[in-house]
This record gives sequence, structure tokens and C-alpha cells, in this order.
Amino acid sequence: MTQKTAVRRLGRPRDADSAETRTRLLAAARRCFGESGFERTTNAQIADVAGLTPAAIYHYFPSKIDLYAAVFDEVQEYIYAEIEKGIGPHHTLVDRFSAALDVSVRIHRDDPSIAGFVVDVNYEVQHHPELLSFVEPGRRRSANLVRRLCQDAVAKGEVHEGVSRAALEDLLSVLLSGLLRFSTSVDDSPRQAAAVEVLKAMLRSTDVFATPADPPGPAHGGAAHGLAARSTSLRDW
Repeated sequence: MTQKTAVRRLGRPRDADSAETRTRLLAAARRCFGESGFERTTNAQIADVAGLTPAAIYHYFPSKIDLYAAVFDEVQEYIYAEIEKGIGPHHTLVDRFSAALDVSVRIHRDDPSIAGFVVDVNYEVQHHPELLSFVEPGRRRSANLVRRLCQDAVAKGEVHEGVSRAALEDLLSVLLSGLLRFSTSVDDSPRQAAAVEVLKAMLRSTDVFATPADPPGPAHGGAAHGLAARSTSLRDW
């Protein structure tokens, strides 16, 4: 293979290499956007990290905005797929939220660039309004996840009367975003994990949550209660 052919392949991959190249490109862009920000990140910088030529980027994304949006979408899909898997086996708000916290710890431990990118999104939107239309659906997705967790808990009698559901949603959202920022500021996975364990213990000991009563049925609603619990899943929200 000649040098000219090799360079051409890096610039425009064959179909068989296309998916792998796109994945590598998105990972490189996520890292660069998280470290340097949207404005300071260049195609040359991303290409260097990805091991591609700058021209290769345009075969996948016509502009830097399109590339940023693709990174955002990929990150959102990955995070929420992992959260859904994490909370799936659990049925109470405390257990579900605790599982979501555990997922966030694992994601940051495995790939710190994800948290670095997510934390920077709000800043980038404020300084580059043209990004808003791309990221707003993802931000609503985060709010909707917390809202549905709280709605389900209230419906099952897990939250004491007098506790505002809206305030509870706000609190849980603040905890998630605050721990995310903490993880990037200290860049210390064991320290983040230790903080999350303390938070989970506090959630289990708070007076905000009540133990939901079993619905009427045989043996204190054993079979009926199990069926009700199994029917509550993310796909039903």
C-alpha cells in the first residue's frame, strides 16, 4: 500500500471502517470539548486526538455545531440507557435514586471525559445560543426522569403528606448536578464514591420518605404487590 493510499484512507474511511471511525471521532471530540470548551476546540485538535486528518471530520459532520450536537446526543443516550438498567430492578424512590447515583459514580470512574463534557454544557449554551436547540431536549429528559421517579413514589405513598413533590424534584436534581460537578472538580473517583455512600445513607434515614403500605390482597397483598411493583418500569412512564 502506498503512502498516498494510506493517507486517503485516513481522510475518508471505507464503509467497513466508517462506524468505528465515527465512534473514535465522537470520543475525541467529547474529550476536546470537555477540556477546551466549544469555542477553543478546533478540528485539527479533534483530528489529532482521533488519529484522523482534519478533512475526515467533514465526511461525518458538516460543522462544529453538528459535531457537538452528535456528541451531546451520544452522551445522553449512553447515560440514560445506563441509568435505566441501573434502576430497573428497584421499586422505591430511595433505591432507584441510589442506583442512579451508583451509575454516575461508575460512569465517571470509567470515563471522566463524559462528566467533563456534561458539566460544561450549560456554560456553552449561555455563550453560544445556537447550541440551545440541540441540547434542550436532552436537558428536559433529565428533568423528566427525576419527575417520573417522584411521581411514582408519591403515587405509591412513599412520600409523606406535606412534602412538596416539586420541591423534592428540585432537590434530587440539585443532588445529581452537584455531585456531577463535584466529580469533575476533585477528579477523584474513590472520593466521589464515598460522598455518594454518605448521601445514600442520609436518604434512607430521612423522615421525608415513608414505607408504602401493601395493597389489600391475599397474604397482605403479596402476589398483588409483586405484580404492581413489576408493572412500574421506565417504559411505562
